[in-house]
Amino acid sequence: MEHEIINGVLISIVTAAFFGYIIHRLRQPVIFGYIIAGILIGPQLGLKWVTEPEAIDFSSELGLIALLFMVGLEMDIGKIRRFGKTLLVTAILQFALCVALGLAFFNLPGFDDGGKYAALYLAVVFSLSSTMIVVKMLYDKFELDTLPGRLTLGILVIQDIWAIIFLTIQPDLANPEVTKLALSVLKGAALIAGCLLVSRFILPSIFKAIAKNPELVLVTALGWCFLISWLSGDVAELSRAMGALIAGISLSAFPYKQEINDRVTSIRSFFLILFFVSLGMKVDEPSTHNIIMSLLASLFLIATRFITMFPPLYFMGKGIRVSFLVPLNMAQISEFSLVIVAIGVSFGHVNENVMTIVLFTLMFTAITSTYMMTYSHGIYRAAARVLKKLGMKDVGEGEADTGEIEETRPILFLGFYRIASSLLHALEKDNPSITKKIAVMDFNPDVYRKLSRRGIKCVFGDIGNTGALIEIGLEKARVVVSTIPDTILKGTSNMALLTFTKKVNPTARVVVTAESVKQAKKLWGAGADFVILLPVEASDKIATLLEQLLVDEEIPGICTEYRCRIMEHEGEIIE
Repeated sequence: MEHEIINGVLISIVTAAFFGYIIHRLRQPVIFGYIIAGILIGPQLGLKWVTEPEAIDFSSELGLIALLFMVGLEMDIGKIRRFGKTLLVTAILQFALCVALGLAFFNLPGFDDGGKYAALYLAVVFSLSSTMIVVKMLYDKFELDTLPGRLTLGILVIQDIWAIIFLTIQPDLANPEVTKLALSVLKGAALIAGCLLVSRFILPSIFKAIAKNPELVLVTALGWCFLISWLSGDVAELSRAMGALIAGISLSAFPYKQEINDRVTSIRSFFLILFFVSLGMKVDEPSTHNIIMSLLASLFLIATRFITMFPPLYFMGKGIRVSFLVPLNMAQISEFSLVIVAIGVSFGHVNENVMTIVLFTLMFTAITSTYMMTYSHGIYRAAARVLKKLGMKDVGEGEADTGEIEETRPILFLGFYRIASSLLHALEKDNPSITKKIAVMDFNPDVYRKLSRRGIKCVFGDIGNTGALIEIGLEKARVVVSTIPDTILKGTSNMALLTFTKKVNPTARVVVTAESVKQAKKLWGAGADFVILLPVEASDKIATLLEQLLVDEEIPGICTEYRCRIMEHEGEIIE
């Protein structure tokens, strides 16, 4: 048996590396490469290089525990508090309605051969979206810190909480007595409460004593993870995976979280590869029936994301753009669904048909959602035209103050983010009446409301839409300012804004933003009156400060002055 385990692990890692590389070059999630590797070397569909998938199940379970431990470490409950009602209402409705629709859909003929609890499992797992895919795509597109990005991440956090609740009651689904389910919930609550108490009063002292020894910090964190996993699985009779998740959450507020996370990553990656390879080994031969069911399930998932999330976001005043982009971001099934179904298979709640449907749906939706998120701006524009024809209005549409820019408002900000917010604050400080000369165009509804409350004219619109720029009076503006770098702009660029502005309003003074000296030269060559290049703006002042820090025994007055200036901006700068 020991020989089979070693051979199984070696073959799995080598094959996973090969297919992971191929899938990565194809710009798809590498998880597919690991699953394909498992299918190829497994006994079901492959070459039977590994005839006993159970030989690596032990290692793959360690990967699952490490994964959920890290998910717990990364859970930011603060996101829920920051967004308040909008986030909570959307997240609760999304999950509840998706489960309800899923119970109806997955009880239809064609999905009834997955076991007694197939409909329930499919309804629950199809309500969860992929944190891995969403975060990577939003990060690559520089949209993590946009309003749709922040709402998306907040909903993902609450989905993780729903998953914890399901993991708590999962062991007793075969005997769904009210008392047993209540006992499972009580056990889970007691475990969470106990972990939080220990992490509040005991663990801080332990980690503080060993903080200077990174290896001991790692071992202690893993020891805590496996202790809670053991208590959850063997004492509380819940699941080891849930215990690992709770252990991670209990450490998520520690200052050592990032250190633990960085060091666990390599361990997790190794064992997690084995987990996904072992899943591939267990995939049965995909019948035409299962593929058709997976395609139908994928369409159902995408449709229900929009059905359950667009209306609440829209009617809570987030506008068409945010209300459309959030469900579009989440139009895929979660890798965590594989975990839940794998545990369900081990409990005998569902069979391999459910795993096959979930696996193929994961592949289909991961690919489609990757392209949907890549081209989200164009998809939104097309959808917005249709929705507006149906009578829907975006933030600010139809209000009296959203007409064209008056003669008294000669300064136009195209897009409004942190640099523009700081600039506006500085202008107001020198001349409070300057706000009567400024107009802003942005498609963030929160920016629109905050500026409107401050008496600043804000037009809700897409600065990538040249027609909208004409409508708001670009031709009459005397100074046009774009402070958003190209990596954040969607559907346009500083060069495009500069060129169009000079074309329709040759006398306007145009200020744009560059991210490199090369780009700045191009913008100046195209007629920009001023180019903002932040590294250059900051470097001279910081160089002077460093020289002072070398020679002055006390903190230079410039530091205190700068700190005071930052404090003055608190509450004024739009984050």
